[in-house]
Amino acid sequence: MAIRTYELRDFLNPRENINIIYMEKDRGCDNHTHEFVELIFIVEGTCKQYIDDVCYESEAGDLLFVNYGQIHAFQAMSKEFRYYNLLYVPEFFSEELINSENIYDIFEISLFREFSDAKIRPTQLVSFRGNEYREIKKIIEDMSRELTEKGLGYRSILNGYSRVLYSKILRKLKTSEANGAQQNCINRITAECLAYIDSRCFEKLTLKEIAEHTFYNPAYLSRIFKEQCGVSLSEYIKEKRMQEAARLLIDSQLSNDEIMYQVGYSDKKQFYKNFKDIYQVTPAEFRKKALL
Repeated sequence: MAIRTYELRDFLNPRENINIIYMEKDRGCDNHTHEFVELIFIVEGTCKQYIDDVCYESEAGDLLFVNYGQIHAFQAMSKEFRYYNLLYVPEFFSEELINSENIYDIFEISLFREFSDAKIRPTQLVSFRGNEYREIKKIIEDMSRELTEKGLGYRSILNGYSRVLYSKILRKLKTSEANGAQQNCINRITAECLAYIDSRCFEKLTLKEIAEHTFYNPAYLSRIFKEQCGVSLSEYIKEKRMQEAARLLIDSQLSNDEIMYQVGYSDKKQFYKNFKDIYQVTPAEFRKKALL
């Protein structure tokens, strides 16, 4: 079955590079392509947007990009569903926005980027919530009014609004990208720590040694570890040691003192205290109950 193409001439005035359509009755649309670039801003309700077979579950405040030539479909998921369509001729991005500061960053980080690896896909959705949602909605409403009323200089005003809108999108994408990179870095830090601790946790370990091995500041490492793992480094090491001690009490014939040394303790009082903190019984009581 042939995919329908929405032609430029049917949706945009040849004298203008932009059209804005407000929709509140549309429940969905099957696969189609456009001869224009489409921005979809969800005002109310929820929907599923499909762009080149990738599903984006969207709600109020979400803004989606659909490049010309991409396969697009959507389905409304709520009874109340309203949205704006902002349609641009492809040339708009080179002719009207060429002087906009950092406008090419949008092409770099959004759907306009060319990917050498077909498995890597750009994000085609950015989310605005709270005051950001109200701000973006107001910008688009003002644009729609200018386009309808066509007052003196409206084309220049629309171009100005478009620059503001794309700058807001760019800022949001940059922030999301930076937050994602930061989270990846934090995950990597935590994984490095866990791998090192797990391989050395029965030896004498200090925060300073772990930080030096993973090349991070000790205070920063300690804070990030607790945020990600829910316990401090010392608590994590203690739990690992006590888990191994409990295993040896059940699976071996080693004495309590031998187990104590094997899991990294030389202070008997500290070993017994830590074991009881975790299991609420002494090592001897734990072994006796396990063998019953």
